[in-house]
Amino acid sequence: MRSSQELLRSKRRELLIGSFQTNPSGSLREGFFYYVGTDCGKIYIMDKKLTVEETAQFLRDAVDDAIKEKKSFRIFYHIRPDGDAIGSAYSLALGLNLLGASAAAVGSDPIPSVFRDLTDEAEAVLRRKDPERGDTEETVNIAVDTATTYRLGKNSDEDIDLCIDHHGTNEPGGERYLPARYRHVEADASSCSEIIFSILKAMDIEITKLMADLLYTGLLTDVSCFRTRSTTAASLQTAAELASMGADIVDIARKHYMMKPLPRIEMEKLAYERIRFSQDENVAGTYLELDDYIRNGLEDSDLRDFNTVIDQVCKSDGSPLPVRIMVREIEKGRCRISVMARSFVNAADICAVVGGGGHNNSAGAEMQGDPAEVLEKIMEISLQNIHAKKSS
Repeated sequence: MRSSQELLRSKRRELLIGSFQTNPSGSLREGFFYYVGTDCGKIYIMDKKLTVEETAQFLRDAVDDAIKEKKSFRIFYHIRPDGDAIGSAYSLALGLNLLGASAAAVGSDPIPSVFRDLTDEAEAVLRRKDPERGDTEETVNIAVDTATTYRLGKNSDEDIDLCIDHHGTNEPGGERYLPARYRHVEADASSCSEIIFSILKAMDIEITKLMADLLYTGLLTDVSCFRTRSTTAASLQTAAELASMGADIVDIARKHYMMKPLPRIEMEKLAYERIRFSQDENVAGTYLELDDYIRNGLEDSDLRDFNTVIDQVCKSDGSPLPVRIMVREIEKGRCRISVMARSFVNAADICAVVGGGGHNNSAGAEMQGDPAEVLEKIMEISLQNIHAKKSS
């Protein structure tokens, strides 16, 4: 059963049978739509999957059309942006701008202060080359690193022409995904920044130092400084190439993983004090309350990579925990949940129970309730998941 919001989104993609045509030339600019069945007697467009090369060709064609038709590109990133969302969106905007297109990175929420030096520099470059960027009636809308419509925030009503993502749950037909005319999703990619890097190379765009810094920041922060299982040979190769292109790999690593102000240390202390283990030591978790943020003068965006607090906890015998959970109360009574999993446990399956999603090794969700009680609930769901997997 589709939700009312999904039906409304589908209605905007309504296509009359009589007007449906594919482009005989085979250009990626038009056509290549699939039928997804009917809803209320209507036929809807289904997302067309593209390869890296096809995505690069689509973007090259779109740039040509945009310049000719005076359109602009808007690259949307998700709410509460992290390094990968910011690195992906701004590097792609800069790349399209190098080809002569008008492009802007667009989000619902403010950029966290730790990334603002890069985004301010990127904005200055985009503004200098294109003072009126984005100020056109017609736009080409691209979403990066965004797995669901909800995560576009105030931009969730926008029709997306191209979705570029690395979340395995972002698949047409799923309960929660981001509809788009075209899509390139690589669930095996470490980050969306890794994908954008491949696409920019396929477009023969010369990557500047600023673009390399943005992409390296996105990659590094999404693999927690190469400490997660999403780190692959491909991501390490991407990092090496970005370093050769001028990415400041030492300063970026220091800024995000070695430098901590005192309020951050105080928050880590609270999280350590509240760690709870399941009786069998298969699940551990901790939480932060909204009052903790207020008392230390911090916002949630200040706690980048905070999940490492619980992610480094192990069993008493030194062996790894199958599931680690971080719960943060971001508004009174509203909590953000992060689940990290190892071995046979799927973090996305755990989060899906409460309407979330993500990757096998890491996933997230939001839930109403007291943070301590939310933690207990997610620990219970995790244990049920573990026992079900062991008995199957």
